[in-house]
Amino acid sequence: MTEMGRWEALLNEVEKLRRLHGDAICNADKCREFNRKMSDLLMRLEEMEEFRLADRVMDALSVCNPKTGSHCENSERMKGMLERLNERVKEMLKEK
Repeated sequence: MTEMGRWEALLNEVEKLRRLHGDAICNADKCREFNRKMSDLLMRLEEMEEFRLADRVMDALSVCNPKTGSHCENSERMKGMLERLNERVKEMLKEK
């Protein structure tokens, strides 16, 4: 896969995570799925040696605390973090 293709796939993955997060706010199973996929994204960014983006994902994971039977306390904060991550990936894609 080309470098441009990797960044496009990364952008697609972040956008899917944003949608999943919206669905996961009141659903513990989807919340755990979101958390797992964010962890996968972190590993992928580290493999790409994109450590600044990986740090952003790590910060987001520190806020994410899946709980059964309760509303996400940090949903708005996480939403903002995902939006900023999405914008940063778009900027990186433009640079490629």
